[in-house]
Amino acid sequence: MMEYLIVWIALCCAVGYWAHTKGRFAFGWGMVSLMLSPLVGGLIVALLPKAGKAALPRDESGQPITSETHVRCPECREVVRRDARKCKHCGSALNPQ
Repeated sequence: MMEYLIVWIALCCAVGYWAHTKGRFAFGWGMVSLMLSPLVGGLIVALLPKAGKAALPRDESGQPITSETHVRCPECREVVRRDARKCKHCGSALNPQ
């Protein structure tokens, strides 16, 4: 019986961590899955969209794309890092910001 309780709590922690990676409150979703079941909690978390910083688009290095870190190329309008000297998409020179 104790093994089932340990597995149940471990699965609830996993649901909480998964919710955290989607920008949600991990402890709250862990508690929801503890009260309902890890399966129900996991299904709800799976259906939720990402929120907060987790919802921001990311560049190829995994960094969030924000106006502080990226700009649009004046020639091709693709998003490039703010500190870039040349656009990686079209090769045009960028103005240092």
